[in-house]
Amino acid sequence: MRRLLVPLLVCVLLLTGLAPAASAAKPAAAAAPVDYVALGDSYAAGVGAAPDGRSGDCRRSEQGYPARWAARNDPATFVSVACSGATTGQVLIKQVRTVSRQTDLVTITVGGNDTGFAPVLGICSTAKDDAACDRAVRGGERAARYLVPVGLTAIIGAAKLQAPKARIVVLGYPRLFAPGAACDVPLVPNAARRAALNRGADTLNASLRSTATRFGARYADVSRAFAGHGVCSAEPWINGPTAPTASGNYHPTSVGYARGYLPALQSAAPRT
Repeated sequence: MRRLLVPLLVCVLLLTGLAPAASAAKPAAAAAPVDYVALGDSYAAGVGAAPDGRSGDCRRSEQGYPARWAARNDPATFVSVACSGATTGQVLIKQVRTVSRQTDLVTITVGGNDTGFAPVLGICSTAKDDAACDRAVRGGERAARYLVPVGLTAIIGAAKLQAPKARIVVLGYPRLFAPGAACDVPLVPNAARRAALNRGADTLNASLRSTATRFGARYADVSRAFAGHGVCSAEPWINGPTAPTASGNYHPTSVGYARGYLPALQSAAPRT
């Protein structure tokens, strides 16, 4: 994957003149209503909030944050091509082409699959010792630090090339688990493993934030909104491991998108 992303990134940088800046570039004011394109993985698709079935394996939902934002703000046009399982490379190759010169707003949530979201969760849920979980999380953290920035920079650069005036918003990920040793939810990893997985989410978010702001996009944090609402909490906004498969285990619920993701996007997106 890195062999593919690096040359693509170089081409994007040369074409756009995109270069690191000391602070995020001030976005151009967007006309209202906006033309909105949503890119990303299962968290952007809305997998945990009753996918509507029309997008096949991409499993997009009308309850996900892109569709919720569109319903509230009535953009001139709206399309989501977010897809379950997408990596940064797949977003760059398959999804960014949807962005056009008329696009005013691009949202992106991606990077979790590059770090091995599902395999790492599987190891931490079934390994015989905590050390195996910690090794898996640390491997994901290395990908978050060194692979994800390359892919996200290329995505931002390609979007800027196709829509020079668009506001680009990168939304992060919530911590999966409420802190603390106690948890009465069946099948969740133990406290040490939950802490390691939360640490991995923090590492990924730090990488997304740094890359987004360095290359002229806005970063929208959702971890604060989800604080106190992870798996093991009294009011979880994330589906636990015992949720029906169709609900998207370890993905935000409809409430999580409405009260966690949507306010973050409302704050970062252009007003309509």
